Order: sequence, then structure tokens, then C-alpha cells
Amino acid sequence: MKPDESLFKTHLEEAPFQSGCDAGKWGLVGEAKDIIWPNATLWVRADVLIVPFGKIYLRFTLDGYPAFAPTACPWDIERNGRLEDGLWPKIPGKFMRVFRLDWQFKAALYAPCDRIAMAGHEPWRQQFPHWWWQSHFTIVRYLEFVHMCLNPIRYDNE
Repeated sequence: MKPDESLFKTHLEEAPFQSGCDAGKWGLVGEAKDIIWPNATLWVRADVLIVPFGKIYLRFTLDGYPAFAPTACPWDIERNGRLEDGLWPKIPGKFMRVFRLDWQFKAALYAPCDRIAMAGHEPWRQQFPHWWWQSHFTIVRYLEFVHMCLNPIRYDNE
């Protein structure tokens, strides 16, 4: 097992990730032993007005984790492919740009914690210091960001 894979799997066992699982905020699809590195599929709970099924699956690319930020795209676990355009989250307000269909061929989220989005968006480092990926972060930081975006009513006053 590669060091990045080992560390990722360790982070899945730690309290912050497990607390989110216990609260129904996110989870791993399948078991950690079944991950085919460097990809892992996780789900994040969503407001049903934004995602009718109440959760979205994200396929993560994690090579170099956590020194390099993860990148993820919405995933159809039944087809084992990118989620069809019509099923992408429809988010009102300030989070609507995170799930852009017109950006990077839908390969990543437009987010300050996403490896692909970070490239060319250096001003985000100052605009979103809490979310700008740093090597001491765990996958929980990315999942918290997505959860916030998919449940905006809960976070409107923050």
C-alpha cells in the first residue's frame, strides 16, 4: 500500500470522519479495503430540494494525498461514470458555482479545496483561507465544504 493510500485510509478511521458518518453527513461507498487507489467514492448528504435523492456521490482522485488536494466530480455509482448533467445539484445563491457544468469538462468541483480548481485561482487563498487546501487537512475538510454547499439553508447565517 502506498503512503498516500495508507494515510487516507487512516483518516477514514479517525473521529472527525466517523462523526460525520454517524451524523449521516457523509460516508464511504463500500469498504476501505475495496478502494482501488487512487480513486475512492464517497457520498455527501444533500437537501432534497437540491439533490432529489438526498445525497450525492463523488468520485475522488487522491494521488499524493494529503500533500496534494483531492479532486472530485459527481458520480453515478450504478453506471460507474460521471453523473448526467440533468442530475447535478441545482444550488441557489452563493454556492451555485461549485457544481458548474460549463467548467473543466465537469471533471471537478469549482471549489477552493479542489486540486483542479485551485490551479489558476490563487486569490482564493485569501478569500477562502478556511477552505484553501493545506497538506495538514484531511478528506473531512473537503466533505465539510460540499456538505455546506448542498445544505445552504443550514449555513445561511454563518
